[in-house]
Amino acid sequence: MIRPVPVSGAVAEFDAGPVKLTARPLSHSVDAYGYRIDEPAGIRMLPERLARYGITGPAVRELQASGRVTAPDGSTVLLEQCSVPRPGQSAAFVMDTRLCDNVFALADGVDLLVIESTFLSTEKDLADTYGHLTAAQAGRVAAECNVRRLVLTHFSERYSTDDEPRFLAEAAEHYTGDIVLARDLLRVPVPKRTTPPATS
Repeated sequence: MIRPVPVSGAVAEFDAGPVKLTARPLSHSVDAYGYRIDEPAGIRMLPERLARYGITGPAVRELQASGRVTAPDGSTVLLEQCSVPRPGQSAAFVMDTRLCDNVFALADGVDLLVIESTFLSTEKDLADTYGHLTAAQAGRVAAECNVRRLVLTHFSERYSTDDEPRFLAEAAEHYTGDIVLARDLLRVPVPKRTTPPATS
């Protein structure tokens, strides 16, 4: 079910079930907000470790709940012996804005950044006048914020599909990671988690 919630103020945070939704105002000719979704960090259980210690069934749930359990041989097994941290994933959506502090705050460290790239740098002054970003600025945001995947979107109708390589090239001057040009109905996956290796 979709439930509209008014957004106002310098920052608004919402509990959206399993994730946190943050909204921050942007710099545009009318009120506009950008959004960030953060998944909480968790753990990933290691089946081979559980098997090594003989932990099965309800004992696995007990280990997850209490952090320790008694193995069949009478030894104490700790949660960190059978799991690794699972970092939460994040995504930001930044549209209708010129460069401002909140663009960087929303994009900081996200796995997936969907950001407007309305103009090319030759129209930088026009972009600033109308409250939009260039492809180069989008690339700079992604680079400075250590984004893992950059999705460029919201292109001005003055450009054609023949100009797409120019958008990619401008963003790539600043950002060396994965860049995707958004198209209608395109599905862009969040990059796979970077899970630290298990320790013995």
